Amino acid sequence: METGKKISVMDAIAKRHSVRAFTQEPVTDEELQALFEAARLAPSSLNSQPWRFKVAQEKEILKEFGKKEVSRTQTWLASAGAIIACCADLSGYVRDSQASAFFFRENKLIQGDSMNGIEDYVAREAAADETARFGAAAMNVGLSISFMMLRAVELGLGSCWIGMFDEQKVKELLGIDPALRVVALLVVGHPAEGQAVEHNRKSLDEIMLS
Repeated sequence: METGKKISVMDAIAKRHSVRAFTQEPVTDEELQALFEAARLAPSSLNSQPWRFKVAQEKEILKEFGKKEVSRTQTWLASAGAIIACCADLSGYVRDSQASAFFFRENKLIQGDSMNGIEDYVAREAAADETARFGAAAMNVGLSISFMMLRAVELGLGSCWIGMFDEQKVKELLGIDPALRVVALLVVGHPAEGQAVEHNRKSLDEIMLS
């Protein structure tokens, strides 16, 4: 699906900002599919692609997200066109990383010390506790979220990344497999007018190391 005004990647980066007020216009299935296609094409460690997504669009469910026990009373979430629970499949992350390492070794795509380093990494992840494994998988999910946010700009949608939520409540609300971990919520919709666009970012001098 190709919709929305064509803009450069840099334009999308510059225009993206956190949107917390939306119109009543719904987010279409086609727009959601475009976001997920962008997420699907994101890079991931050893091509593990551990991201999994669950969408909420029903008004009654969206209202639940704004309650104290779910999001510390972020009531504006109820105005969203859709809320996407961005999850990590930790077992899939390890399994697919192992498969990639095996493929690299068998086909001699990577050899020597570099291949040994990959296999050492995969072995550490397989033996790691859930907290450590979650941290590694979550970085990959974060990349997929970034791709969705930039695609949203191109489609004329607004988005906001949410990290303050009760994971168990979100799982119960959306019927998410207990084995998955919820990394973040991505709120999307058609932006309401009158919102200030601010990019309070550090200068290059502040972020570059000498």
